[in-house]
Amino acid sequence: MALSDNIKKFRGEKNLTQQQLADKLYVSRQTVCRWENGSRCPDLIMAKKLALELDVSMDELISDEDVNDIQVNYGIWKSERIHNRIHLQELRKKLLGVMEILGSVFMALILLFRIQLERDIPVWLTISFFCVAIPLIVMNLLISKKLREM
Repeated sequence: MALSDNIKKFRGEKNLTQQQLADKLYVSRQTVCRWENGSRCPDLIMAKKLALELDVSMDELISDEDVNDIQVNYGIWKSERIHNRIHLQELRKKLLGVMEILGSVFMALILLFRIQLERDIPVWLTISFFCVAIPLIVMNLLISKKLREM
């Protein structure tokens, strides 16, 4: 709703005529009429007096949206954001767990080949490790960046 509609609505809720409201604000009835039809707007000081007289906040008086709708929408947005953040944190924990297991297995294979078998580590093993590890590291960095931005 526009300011003019809000003035008319709240004046109606208070069961005031344009003349009665004008008398309380020390303005003419025509001034109130102009506010309500949108051809004029009250200045900031008069808008504050108008809000006080109509028992509403300035936000309610001048807002295009219902103040309760704004709070509900903000709450929904905030809860979605929290949910997304929790989801990313859980994904990151799982990713780090996989990286930890992968690193442990690779270290165990290195020890097996070097100490027990007294052989060099096969190239295919090193390449396959890096082919798996590098995408995991990149994914972890992307998730970390996304979490910092939230």
